[in-house]
Amino acid sequence: MAPPIRRVLTVRGAAIAGIVGPALFMLVVVVLTVVQYDLMLRIGWQPLEDPAGAWPSGLALGPYGWAQSLNFAASGTLLIVFAIGLHRGAVSGSKVGPALLALSGVAMALLAFETDPIIRTSPRSLHGWVHDLAFVLFIASLTPSFFFLWRRMEKDPLWRSHGRYTLIAGLLTIPLFLLPGPTYYLSLALILGWLEVLAIRLWAVADE
Repeated sequence: MAPPIRRVLTVRGAAIAGIVGPALFMLVVVVLTVVQYDLMLRIGWQPLEDPAGAWPSGLALGPYGWAQSLNFAASGTLLIVFAIGLHRGAVSGSKVGPALLALSGVAMALLAFETDPIIRTSPRSLHGWVHDLAFVLFIASLTPSFFFLWRRMEKDPLWRSHGRYTLIAGLLTIPLFLLPGPTYYLSLALILGWLEVLAIRLWAVADE
């Protein structure tokens, strides 16, 4: 029996959101990093020694910072939409994985609150606190989502191979993120690539 057309459209719309979101986020970040490279160095960014200290959040402090704030808000919203579609597209299993992924989308959208510069003389601002707490929420929700989604996908024949990929991605992302230095970039690339792969698969199974 063919699935209801409304479900197909919902899942495919979510798949599009999942495909566009990571690509859009990385494109904006790369362009702004090139354009505002000198400014990033001035506010305390250390590209190789400690990239996570000011990047990519510090991009919102430059003359084109509005683009990064909008990037956070748009990418987070698209991630929420994707998580909802993923729940509907991977039929069996717990709702916890998609819910955690949606929560990480909420956290990502809240990163639109502008961060504080590392090098500053003024006290922390309210929007800086919101940004930092949103980052903690993003990591705290995204990290377990790998493993809950892996367990859910293992129970669905249409997603089983992607479940194993999700497990590997989760096991690699955590140490790469925690290690000092440029492995931070690899962890971000791994997260974005993982989302792209899942979104493409979601599109493929929308009418299954």
